[in-house]
Amino acid sequence: MITAFINLKGGSTKSSSAVHLCRYLLGKDKTVALVDADSQATSSTWINNLEDHIPRPQIHRLTEPDPLLDQIPEIASSADYVVIDGAGGLAEVQRTILLLADLVFIPIQPSAPDISASHQAIKAVSRARQIRNGKPSAYTFLSRVVPKTLLLAEAREVLSAYKDVPLLKAEIPQRQVAADVMGQGATLFDLKTRSAKEVANFYRQLFDEAFNYGS
Repeated sequence: MITAFINLKGGSTKSSSAVHLCRYLLGKDKTVALVDADSQATSSTWINNLEDHIPRPQIHRLTEPDPLLDQIPEIASSADYVVIDGAGGLAEVQRTILLLADLVFIPIQPSAPDISASHQAIKAVSRARQIRNGKPSAYTFLSRVVPKTLLLAEAREVLSAYKDVPLLKAEIPQRQVAADVMGQGATLFDLKTRSAKEVANFYRQLFDEAFNYGS
């Protein structure tokens, strides 16, 4: 399966979520390949800096449309899952990813600029489905969430209106441990602190929900 995280706006936790999906799948004994399509190379750098005992996926850096089209099908043939960390703001690369992905995640912070940017990503999914007979499946989810805020309530209301791209119920909270974990050579699934385990469990709920949606 080819999964992808896309968002035209930076800072949406796209790369962090891609890394944690890789770790989640590796924890289920799946073979996983990460395709880092973002010029900032955050996800591939993170994986390369993991401590030696932590499982890691194959890594591929593909930041142009033609290499993505040419190489991802071959990469997918030798892995159970391909996880693509999409480029922020590069429409051509995003369109290419949507032509390849089976499942798309759109992470969104509960803020006006992020919600506005999400409309563009959802429209891009709709265009891809016109070409691909209804594919890919796609979900939005809220990240860096601060509970009981007006912005959060508004974000839930706006995103819930997109019935063809459902808003997942699981949400990733704003926690300092999530901001710091890349520098510790680990993922949240690998840290032993209570706060890390709590956020890791939110990621686990998110991915469980997406992969079992409607079942």
